[in-house]
Amino acid sequence: MAGNANLDFIFHPKSVAIAGVSTNRPYEDIAETYLRALIECGFSGPIYPINPKGGEIRGLKIYPNVKDIPDSLDYVICCIPAPSVPQLIKDCTTKGVKAVQFFTSGFSETGTEEGKRLEAEICDLARQSGTRLIGPNCMGVYSPKVGLSFAPDYPRESGAVGFICQSGSNAIYFTRYAAQRGVRFSKVVSFGNAADVNENELLEYLTADPETEIIAAYIEGLKDGRHFSKVLKKASAAKPVIVLKGGSTEAGARAVASHIGALAGSSNIWDGLLRQTGVIPVANLEELADILVTFLYLPVPKGRRLGAIDVGGGAAVVATDVYASAGLNLPPLPQELRKRLRGFLNTDAGTGLSNPVDLAAQFYTPAVYSVAKAMADYDGVDMLIFHLPLGINPPFPSFPKEFAIAILNNAVRAYSDNGKPMAVVIDQFTTSESWETAIACQQKCQQAAIPVYFSAHSAARALDRFLRYHERKRG
Repeated sequence: MAGNANLDFIFHPKSVAIAGVSTNRPYEDIAETYLRALIECGFSGPIYPINPKGGEIRGLKIYPNVKDIPDSLDYVICCIPAPSVPQLIKDCTTKGVKAVQFFTSGFSETGTEEGKRLEAEICDLARQSGTRLIGPNCMGVYSPKVGLSFAPDYPRESGAVGFICQSGSNAIYFTRYAAQRGVRFSKVVSFGNAADVNENELLEYLTADPETEIIAAYIEGLKDGRHFSKVLKKASAAKPVIVLKGGSTEAGARAVASHIGALAGSSNIWDGLLRQTGVIPVANLEELADILVTFLYLPVPKGRRLGAIDVGGGAAVVATDVYASAGLNLPPLPQELRKRLRGFLNTDAGTGLSNPVDLAAQFYTPAVYSVAKAMADYDGVDMLIFHLPLGINPPFPSFPKEFAIAILNNAVRAYSDNGKPMAVVIDQFTTSESWETAIACQQKCQQAAIPVYFSAHSAARALDRFLRYHERKRG
């Protein structure tokens, strides 16, 4: 049984009901979105739409009440107004429902006494029967292995990353963005106000979960900071844990209070906590995706010696500063290797064969493969980085897609033939077509298990944190 058995039923329900569906405005209705998500993500169990008026939607019978469902019911998604929720909880406890997830907001996050009272009431009602609550004010669970989802376009295949997220909007965006970057999830849970199920339980669950190899988290506020510290330390001892803390500034802390009704905590305390527990901190969701891509796709280099292949002298200089500032070492190449590299080129006009290797016009020829292979074979570097700028070729505002992929294929082939850790930086998006080209090239690298970044800064930050993590593990 996966992870902590006390929460398995949340991620592996056998039946789901959605309270609050409407047949009048199906494409504007969040309940109908949940319904579509379950159908299109392949939920295999029975799905029960709930509305007092009854009827039918998407070929499914709408039941007036969860108590009217003839079979057992594991999981309920609540999309009804907050004042009606206590009665729903009473009906769910009568039915023997194991978990209720609330898209519904209007509870403690409002800061009003009525909102706080309502939240306390539903918690008390659920506690009496052992029904667990996710939220309120959240998107709930994406568990691709069983087809449970809060968006219909999420990948159906599962992966190695477990993501807990206090924000619904961040959960929606990041799951999509990371999936485009090649990340696949074991579980994602948006848990909102954490009135019942909270970040500590979720971290404990993912720490024990054999389907989760990497834990990512977006946290705004805590219910029990002391317990969280202990859980976080245990989690980071077992697997990589990457945390984005929301509300690290005074203004951000105020936003947290109005968002989920929690205290964000001092940024200094948070920084100290993350250092002590061995957690990898990130500053934004894009950085979170960068480090996940690195853990998923990059073999662990033996050290920090980096060999870089670039085009354009100025670009190479800027990139060198960026990598060096991140603690990566770009050793000069020995004369023997430089002589060998020169032998692959039709001309050495404009080239720079130190490190980075600036191939100038030769970047657009098959010589790239030979250069990349020779660099990979060289024992004086521990990893390679291949730079593919899309806006640097004078005849084109941006590389044509086929042209860019042909160049990239040379680097991918060199990696396949050697296996030395390699990363690719794709940048300089100057046209709408260049963005499409970048995605195509990223997917090419993804198929070859090569991490891709969209700036030298992003690559440098991710590589440094990845190396720091493994240096710490090695002691």
